[in-house]
Amino acid sequence: MRLQKRDGEIFQAIYHHDGGLARRQIKAMFWLESTVQAVERRLSLLYHNGFLNWPDTNQRRTKPISEPVVWLGWRGILHLAGQMEIDVPFPINVGENQMRLLEKRLREEGMGWQREPRWSQLEHDIAVNDFRFAIERAAVKWPSITLENWIPEGDFLREMDTIEFEYVDQDGKIRKRRKGVRPDGYFVLLDHLRQINNSPARARFLLEFDNGNHPLTRFGKDKAVPGAAYIRSRVYKQRFGFNSGRWLVVCNGEKRMHNLKAHTEKAVGAKASVFLFSTMDQIEAGTVLNMPIWMRGGSNKVMSLVNTIEVR
Repeated sequence: MRLQKRDGEIFQAIYHHDGGLARRQIKAMFWLESTVQAVERRLSLLYHNGFLNWPDTNQRRTKPISEPVVWLGWRGILHLAGQMEIDVPFPINVGENQMRLLEKRLREEGMGWQREPRWSQLEHDIAVNDFRFAIERAAVKWPSITLENWIPEGDFLREMDTIEFEYVDQDGKIRKRRKGVRPDGYFVLLDHLRQINNSPARARFLLEFDNGNHPLTRFGKDKAVPGAAYIRSRVYKQRFGFNSGRWLVVCNGEKRMHNLKAHTEKAVGAKASVFLFSTMDQIEAGTVLNMPIWMRGGSNKVMSLVNTIEVR
């Protein structure tokens, strides 16, 4: 088939959103004014020619698929590899051994190919992309704000930072622990007006998208304590150039949010101020940056993300 410019842009979007997008997300990005039928016709053509993939009959029956999702097929990832001047041989056939070999060769060239979604985290990963889209749309509408970059979770998985930190166990004793830190995303907001005035102009954010599947008691130990230590760590500064940032904890309900906030404050004390909490139902393009929907750890103060640029 003859690829269109939009086809390549779809491949890029899927690749840069951790390898998978919901069909509705693809429609919103590339066919906002088109009918669902028009979108399905083009996606189906790309699927049947090996550029895209979606759940087969067995996966639909056995996997926790919350909504229709699309990821890159072998031709799609090879199309992107060619654009990046990565020379990888075409597979001899589409059998499992050849697909594994292709995945290995791409990985050796520094290119990750997610051959299928992380099924147990599919709903979570789609929600993270919804959050990202809200940030991107909000930044476009705000004249003085630029979204400088977004690093997805997959980049942290492939090159994870490991830190050493201390924590207080149940007996009140101070323990040391090593842990890899894997945010659901990282992004930077630049305020051009503050930049012109030579004021602190960048705010760095790490995302933790909580879907309520983990016990509350584990959040303080497994998320809050290493999360606070990570921002102040040497590896964080080596990666991002600064030891500043805030964790955005997005919860699936207000009760869950207040409980996570309380566990965070108990676990890290004064360091809880680097955590901001909100709920999924408040995240929209018209609210996520400029409205006071974020509750600051260690207090009951609510603030907007734009205002955090002024807080060092």
